[in-house]
Amino acid sequence: MSGKNHNKKRNSMLLYEFLVQTISKSLIDDDKKRSSVALKILRKHYKPGTQLYKEFRLINSLVKTTVSSEHVAASILKEAKSAVASTDHVALDREKSLLIRNINHNINDENFYDQHVNEYRIFATIQTLINEWKSPNKDLLKVAQYEDQIMKWLVTEKESPAEQTISDDTSGSARLLMKVMTKKLNEKYNGVLNEQQKNLIKAYAFSTASDDKTSISLKLQETKDELLQLIEQYSSEVQQNEYIKNKLADAKSCLLNEGLKLVDDETVTRFMLYSRLKDELESKE
Repeated sequence: MSGKNHNKKRNSMLLYEFLVQTISKSLIDDDKKRSSVALKILRKHYKPGTQLYKEFRLINSLVKTTVSSEHVAASILKEAKSAVASTDHVALDREKSLLIRNINHNINDENFYDQHVNEYRIFATIQTLINEWKSPNKDLLKVAQYEDQIMKWLVTEKESPAEQTISDDTSGSARLLMKVMTKKLNEKYNGVLNEQQKNLIKAYAFSTASDDKTSISLKLQETKDELLQLIEQYSSEVQQNEYIKNKLADAKSCLLNEGLKLVDDETVTRFMLYSRLKDELESKE
């Protein structure tokens, strides 16, 4: 899908995804400093009102939207083209350069720009089309090809995503449970994220960038409700195993004590661990 002139280092959607993945991996590795640095970069550069945030939102909308007909898709492309025309391209290029410089200077990862992104091709296609739209020397054949690809994408049905801080005062059983879960996560899963963890991180990053906690709060509540239901179901099946029964009771207690009014790095980290427990219980059904 993507063209030969595509530069992934200047693709606003890919840079956002690379930062989100860096945050998620750092949280799993308990590298709070690196996670904080990446999150600070995301907050600073993907701030509402910036040209970078405007382009990111445009690409994200084109990626996520599904329409009923090519006629509607053509209308959306027309609106997108108008949005690109109203962009301050000089400011946008400057913002991207500052973001890349910030990443290069503050995130010590030679593989940062080589992280795997499932939607890479569509991100690249949309960014390349945007670049052609704003170019004074448009390649009309390329524009037609890319617009046709995006129209086909828009009418394609997308799959729906599977979608109190613990302190020294927290009960010993809760701290022990989190320690066991963390150790198990590091040993067994070795930093590999499941889909729900990825969705949690994306929701958190987006909520942080847009200063709107609605999406992450809903994701956390959804995880909490689903896991509580699974614990209840599985507990009834292990009545004879006191050890597992007690561990599930500890997990349930931790979840019930989770208040979602304050959502920060530690909250999301805990829910990523809860997500692993949810995976394990679902696999035993």
